[in-house]
Amino acid sequence: MRTELPLAASAKENVQHIVNTNLRMFINRLHADFPPHWHTDIEIIRPIEAPYKVVCSTQTYQVAIGDILLICPAILHEIFSPTPGARVYIQADLSGLFSLKEIDKAFQLMYPALHIQKKTCPPKAYEQVCHYLDTIMKLYSNSIPSTLGLEEEIDDQVIAYTGLAPYDELEIYSTLLKFIAYCAKNITLFRGADSVTASTTYKNTISLSNVCTYISEHFAENLTLEDVAAFAGFSKYHFERIFSEYTGTTFYQYLQRIRINYAQTLLSNPELSVTDIGFQAGFSSCTAFTRAFKKSTGIPPSQFRALNEEQHPLTVNPHRT
Repeated sequence: MRTELPLAASAKENVQHIVNTNLRMFINRLHADFPPHWHTDIEIIRPIEAPYKVVCSTQTYQVAIGDILLICPAILHEIFSPTPGARVYIQADLSGLFSLKEIDKAFQLMYPALHIQKKTCPPKAYEQVCHYLDTIMKLYSNSIPSTLGLEEEIDDQVIAYTGLAPYDELEIYSTLLKFIAYCAKNITLFRGADSVTASTTYKNTISLSNVCTYISEHFAENLTLEDVAAFAGFSKYHFERIFSEYTGTTFYQYLQRIRINYAQTLLSNPELSVTDIGFQAGFSSCTAFTRAFKKSTGIPPSQFRALNEEQHPLTVNPHRT
């Protein structure tokens, strides 16, 4: 049984983006484990020569060669390298795009990570997601010095790219958003929901997409399973089943996840107390908020705030009344 790690080990990683961008892509050939850490970037891992074992929050993923793992923002994760071999990493800060409500909704569906398995993914869907990632890699490869090739080894065994051509970052973000949208729209393909027909899946997807939007707009209220099932037009038990198939989690787990994510955003504001943040996020008490936050992230909200302020210090407004 895996023991809980000390809070000090739950370190925030300051991702070293390419100069003048919010992106990073590299090929890692290091045969080493990475202790628990988190960052605000999304992270895409694509083993090309050796597998990984990745623990995200409380879930474990065995990421085989050819698989793709998308780790959602602000997820505590740990990476184990059982054998040496190259693995592609793509990291991108999407925080500036969270005003688009569907970005957050997509990550709620994928939480804590989306594992696209080559052996079970429908061939056309797998080909499409690989096309998006190959496009991103090609744009990055244009910036590699001519003296350095992808297959060559260098001293630190990590190839990092240090520049992009004009507007390549914009094109990469465009492709990345297409990748995320495609994954969210076709989430049941990657989760292997073979038990429902295509027509039923389509109908439920439309309804549940509206439900997820409704939850994202009313999460701070006293939402119940019965109320949301009625909004969706399903019986409680039918809604509970199809919602779990669609999101990969229960209704109450999904609701709590949205509240925690919102609380993480509020914790960057030093003018708000932890208690105030808990109530604004929809929790009934500070104790319930702290317990749920620690269960979800591995650390209490006060420590999450402290780690965030180390990287992005903010001061309290001196004119606050």
